[in-house]
Amino acid sequence: MPTLSSLPSRLPTFRILVLGLLVGLLTAGLGLAPASADGTEQIPEEAGAPDGKTIVFGIPGLTINDIDRERTPHLFRLLSEGAAANLNVRTIGSATCPASGWLSFGAGARAEAGPSPAAEAADEEDTARCPTMIAPTTDLDGDAPDSDEGAAEPTDEDETGEKSDETHAQGSAAGATTARIEGFDAVKEPNIGSGYSVDYGMLARAVAEYGQDASEGKMARQEGRGLESCVAAEGPGAAYAAADEHGVVANYADDAIATDCRLGLVDLGAIGIRSWLFNPIPSYSYTVPSDFDREDRVAEADRRLGDRLQEVQENAKEGAGEPTIIVAGLGDSSGLPQLRAFIAAGPGFEPGSLSSTTTRTPGLLQLTDLAPGILDLLDVPAPGAVGFEQTPTEDDPQQRIDDLVADAQKSTTIYEHLSTFSVTLDIVFYSLFLACALLLSRSVLGRRGGATLAPLVHRFLGWASLAIATLPMGAFLAGLLPWSRMSQPDLGLLLSVLGTAAAQFALALIPPWGRTWRGRVGALTLTNLLVLSIDLATGSHLQANSLLGYNPIVGGRYYGLGNQGAAIFIVSLFVFLGFVISWLRTRGHRRAVIVLPVVVGLLAVFVSGNPSWGAKFGGTIAILAGLMVLLALLTKVRLSILRLGLIGLASLTVLIGIAFLDWLRAPGARSHFGTFFDQIVTGEALQVIGRKLGANLHIIQINPALAIVTPLAVIAVLFFLRYLLHLPRVSADSRTGRLVNKWRGKLPQVFTDADLHFGFLAAATGLGVGLVLTDSGVAVPSTGAMVLLPYLLALSAEHAEDTVAPSETGTDAEEVRP
Repeated sequence: MPTLSSLPSRLPTFRILVLGLLVGLLTAGLGLAPASADGTEQIPEEAGAPDGKTIVFGIPGLTINDIDRERTPHLFRLLSEGAAANLNVRTIGSATCPASGWLSFGAGARAEAGPSPAAEAADEEDTARCPTMIAPTTDLDGDAPDSDEGAAEPTDEDETGEKSDETHAQGSAAGATTARIEGFDAVKEPNIGSGYSVDYGMLARAVAEYGQDASEGKMARQEGRGLESCVAAEGPGAAYAAADEHGVVANYADDAIATDCRLGLVDLGAIGIRSWLFNPIPSYSYTVPSDFDREDRVAEADRRLGDRLQEVQENAKEGAGEPTIIVAGLGDSSGLPQLRAFIAAGPGFEPGSLSSTTTRTPGLLQLTDLAPGILDLLDVPAPGAVGFEQTPTEDDPQQRIDDLVADAQKSTTIYEHLSTFSVTLDIVFYSLFLACALLLSRSVLGRRGGATLAPLVHRFLGWASLAIATLPMGAFLAGLLPWSRMSQPDLGLLLSVLGTAAAQFALALIPPWGRTWRGRVGALTLTNLLVLSIDLATGSHLQANSLLGYNPIVGGRYYGLGNQGAAIFIVSLFVFLGFVISWLRTRGHRRAVIVLPVVVGLLAVFVSGNPSWGAKFGGTIAILAGLMVLLALLTKVRLSILRLGLIGLASLTVLIGIAFLDWLRAPGARSHFGTFFDQIVTGEALQVIGRKLGANLHIIQINPALAIVTPLAVIAVLFFLRYLLHLPRVSADSRTGRLVNKWRGKLPQVFTDADLHFGFLAAATGLGVGLVLTDSGVAVPSTGAMVLLPYLLALSAEHAEDTVAPSETGTDAEEVRP
C-alpha cells in the first residue's frame, strides 16, 4: 500500500498535454467531437492514474507549539514532510469558537455561528461560551428548509414539493447522503448586519459547479479519473463548512475518506477547556473529566489523526496519486485568541513555510485564505485568486517548529500587553499636557523665584520630552531583537522597547546636530522617516507584531503602513520639512525652499501609497493634503474653507486613480487600494465604510482615554502654543484681560519661525484628514499628538531663558521673542 512519501507526486503532465493537443487538432480539423457509440458527445479523458484525494482535518484549538516528536508523532511527520504556517482564525469576535471557524472556512469569509449559547442563563455553574454545533440530520422526510425558497432547486419532487429520498441519494456521491442542519437560520443570525458578506458553503459549491461545467465539456472531467467533483463532510464542524445558505449538506458521510469525492472535510473535534467549549476532545461523546489536561487532549487528537491517515492509505485506489493531507486549527481553544496551526503535506508541498497574497508574510495564513487556496490546489476557479505561496527551507523540522512558535509567541505577547502600553502612553500624554499648562501659566512660575525656576523646569521638560518622543519608534525597533525567544517574553519586550528608545536618544545627542534642540528633534524625525520608509520597502516587518503596528492575531492588516505608523510618519515628515525649509531660507536658497518639500513630499506619498510598500489609502491622502497645505503656506496662498476642500478633493482624486490602476491587476495581486476600488464597483463600499465607522466607535468605547488625547492635543497645539499669542490686547483690569495675560507668551517663541510653524500646521492637517479617512482613524491624531507635543516641548527648551515672567523682568512677553 502506498505511503505519503512514496507515492508519485504528480501526474505525467507532459504526456497529458501532448495527447490532449493531438485530440484537439484532430477534432478541430474534422469539425467533430469524440462520440460514443450512440452518437452522444464525449469528454476526452486524461491519461494517467487517478488523482489522489484531498482531505482537510479540522482540529480547532491546535497550535504549532502543541506539535512534538514524541507526543504527537503523526502531526510531527506531516510537518516534516510538508509545509506549515501559523493561522489567524479571527472571524467577527475577538475569539473564534469552533463553529464560527468551520463556517468561515467553508464560506471563505469572516462569519460567526450562532445561536448564542443559552447554557449560562440556564445553568449558572456552566460558563461555556461557545454554542453547541448542531449535528445534521439525514432523515429528510417531512423536513422543510429553513427558508421559503427551499434547500435547493428540486428536480424530482413528491407531492409536498420536496425532493424525495431517492432523488437525494442520486444527487450524492457513493458513501454519502444529503443532510440538513436544522435551525440553520439561527446559526446565520449573528452575521445579519455584521458588515461582512457571507457566501455560505462557497467551497463545496465551487467544487460541485466545477464538476457540472466539466460534464458540459468546459473542463477535464475529474470523475473520469476515479473521483467525483464534490465535497464530503464528516462531523458537525465539517457540515457547517459544507452547508449552503439553507443548511443543506449535499454529501454528508459517516466516513468522508471512504467516499469518491475529490475533497473530504473531517471534524476531529476541538482542543479546549471545558469552561469555554461545549464539545472539546478527548472523547467522541464529549464527556471531559475536569482533570484532563491539554497535552492529553492534543495526544488524543494526534491518535485520531493517525487512525484516519491509515484509513486514507487503505482506501487509496491502486496506482492513484498521493493524497494531499491538510490539518488546520479552525478556531480557538479558550477566550484568549492565539495563532493556530496549519500543515499541508502531499503533492506540491515541500518542507518549508506557507503564506498567501493577503498576508505576504512567510509562515502566516488567515482563515479566509484556506478555501481559495484549496480550490487553487484542485485547479478550481477560486474567488479572489488567492493561493498558497511556499518558502522552502533546509532547516530541520524542530527548527521550523521553533521559528513558528517564536512568531506566535511574539503575537500573543504583543496582544496581551497592547492595552498596558496604550494606557502608559495615555498617562504620559496627560502628564505632558499638564506640564505644558504649568509652563504657560504665569500664576505658577511667575511667583517669587520664578525667574530662576522657570528655565530649569523648562529645560527639564525638554529633556524629558525628547526621551518620551523616542518611545513610539522604540515600539517598532523592538522587532529587530529576538525578544520572543527569551524565557520571559514580556520582560524581553519591555527591555527591547526601552533599549531601542535609549539608542535613539543617544543618536540624537551626537554632534553636530546634538548641540541644539532643533538638531536633536530633527535627528529623531529623520530617523523615524528613514526607519519607516526602509521597513515598508523591505516588507514592513517592523510594522507587524509591534505595539504600535498591527497584530496577526487581530488580523486587521498584515502588511503595509498601519494607523499608528502613519501618524508618526506624517508628524515626522512635516516637522522635518519645517526644519529643512527654515535652514534653506536662512542660507538664501529660495528655489530649494519650494523644490525640496515637493520632492521629499512626493517620495513620502510614494512610500505610503505604493501598493507593494505602504498600501495606506487614507494615510496617503492625509500626506497629500498636508503637503498641499504646506506648499500653499510657503507660496503665501491664502487658505480658505473652499480651498482646503479642493485640496482634500484633489488628494482623494489622485488616490482613486491609483486604486483604479491597482484594481486592473489580477485579484490575487491587488493591495488594499485595488480591493477598495473593487468594493466601490460591487457596491460594497458603503457597507465597508459603515464597518470602519463602527470600529472607530468601538475604539472610543474600549479606550476613552485615547479618544480624549485628540481634543487635548488640539487645545495644546492650536490654542495654548500659538493662537493666544495673537489675542488682542485688552484692559488688564478686565476679567478677559486677566485671563489672557495669564497664558500669554510662554511657549509660542518656537513659532516665531514661520517655516517651522508651517510644518506643524501641515502635520496637524495630515492628522485631521487621517482621522476621517483611515480605518479606525481615531488612532491617527491620538498617536500623532503623542509625538507632536513632546517635539513642541523639546523645541521650546531652546527659549528657556526667554520664559522669565514679566513680573520679574518688567518686560512684556511679546518683547522677549528672539
